Amino acid sequence: MNDSVYGIDLGTTYSAIARISDLGAAEVVPNFEGDSTTPSVVYFEGPGSVIVGAEAKRTALSDPDSACLLVKRHMGTEYPQEFRGETYSPEAISAIILKELVNAANNTTGAVIDKVVITVPAYFGVQERESTRQAGVIAGLDVVGIVTEPVAAALSIGARSDQAETIMVYDLGGGTFDTTIMETREGAVEVIAVDGNRKLGGADWDDALVDLIIGKFVAAADLGDEDPRYDEEFMLDLRLEAEDAKKSLSRRESVTLRLSFDGTKAMVEVTREEFEAATRHLLAQTIEISRRTVELGTTKRPQLSIDRVLLVGGSSRMPAVKAALKNELGWEAQDTEFDLAVAKGAAIYGQAAVDEVLRTGDEAAPVDVAADAPGRPFLPGGSASLTVKNALSRSVGIKFARDENDAEGYISFFAHSNDAIPAVPEPITALTLSEGQTSVELGLYEQAGERESEALADNRFLKDAVLALPKPMPRQSPIEIAIRISGEGLVTVTTTDPASGASVDLEASVSVLTEEQVEQETAKVSTLLSRS
Repeated sequence: MNDSVYGIDLGTTYSAIARISDLGAAEVVPNFEGDSTTPSVVYFEGPGSVIVGAEAKRTALSDPDSACLLVKRHMGTEYPQEFRGETYSPEAISAIILKELVNAANNTTGAVIDKVVITVPAYFGVQERESTRQAGVIAGLDVVGIVTEPVAAALSIGARSDQAETIMVYDLGGGTFDTTIMETREGAVEVIAVDGNRKLGGADWDDALVDLIIGKFVAAADLGDEDPRYDEEFMLDLRLEAEDAKKSLSRRESVTLRLSFDGTKAMVEVTREEFEAATRHLLAQTIEISRRTVELGTTKRPQLSIDRVLLVGGSSRMPAVKAALKNELGWEAQDTEFDLAVAKGAAIYGQAAVDEVLRTGDEAAPVDVAADAPGRPFLPGGSASLTVKNALSRSVGIKFARDENDAEGYISFFAHSNDAIPAVPEPITALTLSEGQTSVELGLYEQAGERESEALADNRFLKDAVLALPKPMPRQSPIEIAIRISGEGLVTVTTTDPASGASVDLEASVSVLTEEQVEQETAKVSTLLSRS
């Protein structure tokens, strides 16, 4: 190997880190406590001191205001949080988790590795992906790639032979849900269709279970006018117990919890049947998204046939998931290493990248590997190279106006969700709107909802740029717009005035944080003392 790299599954509730062993196999590296996964929880112990992982999760019980959970749900958004008098962005808090994962892995292996590949949900857009990359930068890491969780899972568990097949990855994590259809063969993965909900995950099942438990407790304890829902410490304790109860209900028909509030105690029993009834609406959303993904895939591959369905993500363990996939869609879903497959696949992707045998179709991709190059044991089918062809998770477009009186404008999409990437869409010829126009403003937007819509309110603003024209231009003068989309979904738009040749580039590698803010967050994180 030319170098070593870690693959990191940066999860909403739990994270994991993996590498390629000396024997050429992907392996998860345990943390300081010897566990394969680390809770994605940060507890701010005091000025300049944080705890990450299981101890942070336990400590948060007594001081919930100083703990941060589920930060992944805020990636790509402006969501500052204050702890111990200091404000932290979601990227900075994620960086603390990433830094701890790498430090623990280096301690365990005795290595000094700073190169990482970080996974993201397939349905993450441009901002969320760039925010994830920035989190790695803030942690002081060399982020050699961002790969979607389903692709990573396929590399780990779904593409192990030279036999071509079509697989569906059903990925129900702690905070996000994705479905991805891929064609896999020896040394290659091609994404056909992607869909999902970035705010649907196991945490929602936990919330429903909490509501079920507390309803039973209030009825059994006869609390009168007192409502324990407003007691933060009680509720945080209950949430942790509910998470354990959910796991138990995947193995047992019922669980019993002993709860106490303000001196009043009661035993509460919850059955699997009750839990499944309370969460049926959540599961139905995943089935609808799965069905929709197949419809999307069929538009691209009319003869599409799913050979295997793989369950990924810890919440996919719930028996109701497999039963619903069977009853509603006729699929016999297969279990996987629910919590570990994504990190292992990220390590495979990362090692292929640093060994320069990864092809994504980008111009920057390495040259072809020699025909007689030896196979690599960590790659699917023991192939000599890895080819990954991705798909765009959300439609991307440019803001236009219908005429000079159209103050609001509309979005014209030049690339659509599930389009194969990398791609070079057809160039666009736009026209100036007013007589004597001296500049052209270009606004780049990304689909925000589940469906494409030309209304500005239904899209997320990414970035804008202004092309200054060398002289006042007549009305309806042509402006040329060229577009490139990389294999990781980075969009570059070049706007050119044909008359003068003047041009401006607009890259959608944007996040909430500016470069200056990244430097500021890096300085904050670098001075923190961290422990597990």
